[in-house]
Amino acid sequence: MSDAFASTQWPPTPISSEVKHLLSRFLEIVDLEDEKAGQLLADEVFTSDGELVASTGSFHGADVLFLEIARSRENAWKVVDYRHHVIDKVFAGNKDGTDLILVGRLETRTKDSSNTTITEFAAKALVDTSKPSGPRLKLWAAYIGNSNAL
Repeated sequence: MSDAFASTQWPPTPISSEVKHLLSRFLEIVDLEDEKAGQLLADEVFTSDGELVASTGSFHGADVLFLEIARSRENAWKVVDYRHHVIDKVFAGNKDGTDLILVGRLETRTKDSSNTTITEFAAKALVDTSKPSGPRLKLWAAYIGNSNAL
């Protein structure tokens, strides 16, 4: 599991190791400075009709080769040269641990400054566990909170 979850407080509701791995992989990819990151999200993380809602917009899978999700990271690194998510706490909205709220921090640094900015966020994650290939995100919707420069 990625270090984004190193100090996470998990809910008493059991969250499967497969779902935890999926969430970890998602954060590894979005923190990855790689032109293929969007395609990795489409190939490894989201359902074919999944939705990714972030500060850069809303992206849909809609089975068209996950076109929007695959292209979702194209501009992610134009201004930023460092990005790291840390999840502080997870809340479960159902008994099978597939409707989740994650609360955490995003550490970023822009190309024109050596200062690190910490932005609080919450995200809703809906996980589809119906496929034999393993769990996939049906939805990741991030909500941005306060930012503080260090």
